[in-house]
Amino acid sequence: MDAVSDFRIAGIIPFSATDWPGKLTATAFTQGCPWRCRYCHNPALQGFSAGTQSLQAFLELLGKRKGLLDGAVISGGEPTAQRGLGAAIAAIHDAGFPVGLHTCGYLPGRLAALLDDAATRPEWIGIDVKGLPEDMPQAVGCSLRAARQAWESLHIALEARARYGVGIEVRTTIWEGSDLESHLPQLRAQIEDLGQELIVHKAHDVDANGYYIGA
Repeated sequence: MDAVSDFRIAGIIPFSATDWPGKLTATAFTQGCPWRCRYCHNPALQGFSAGTQSLQAFLELLGKRKGLLDGAVISGGEPTAQRGLGAAIAAIHDAGFPVGLHTCGYLPGRLAALLDDAATRPEWIGIDVKGLPEDMPQAVGCSLRAARQAWESLHIALEARARYGVGIEVRTTIWEGSDLESHLPQLRAQIEDLGQELIVHKAHDVDANGYYIGA
C-alpha cells in the first residue's frame, strides 16, 4: 500500500470557519487515535479501522473550491498516527493550498520530520496540550512517557514557529472539578513562559469525572 492510499479519512467538512483561526477551510478528519481522552466527543474516530473516504476525494473537493477556501486542515483522530500524513500534506500543497494540522503531539519524531521538509511542513499547527505531564495519563489514557513526548512535540512546534514562521495555536480542555482545572494556572504559566497564549476549552456533555455522555 503506497503512502497516499495509506491515509485513512473518516470524514470531510467542505467548509469550516472554526478549524483554523481566521481562515475558511475544508477539513479532513483522519481515522484512528491512540489516546482515550475522557471528554472525547467523537469516539468513532478512535479505532484504527479503514477510512470511509479517500485523499483523492478530498483533493478533488479542494480543486472545486479554489478561490473560495483559504486552506485545508487535517484533523482527527490523531493525524500523526497516519503513515501517509507527509504524502497527504505534500499532495495538498501541490494542489495549491496551505495546510493546517491538528495534533496532540503523539509522535514528536514524525512531527519533526514533517517540519524539516518544506513539502510536508504545515503552515499552521493547532496543538492540544492535554495537561501537565503528570496529569495526562489519567485524563487521556496515555503513559507518562507518552505525555512527556507530547510536550516534546510542543517544543518542536515552537521551534518551527521561530525557524520557519509556522503559525501555532496551543489549546487545552478541562472540566469542572478536575485536576486539569485545578492545575490550569501552572499549565498556563508554563505555556506563557514559552511565549505562547494558552486557549482553554471546557468539555461539554461530560459527567462529573469528565467522561463524555453524549449530547
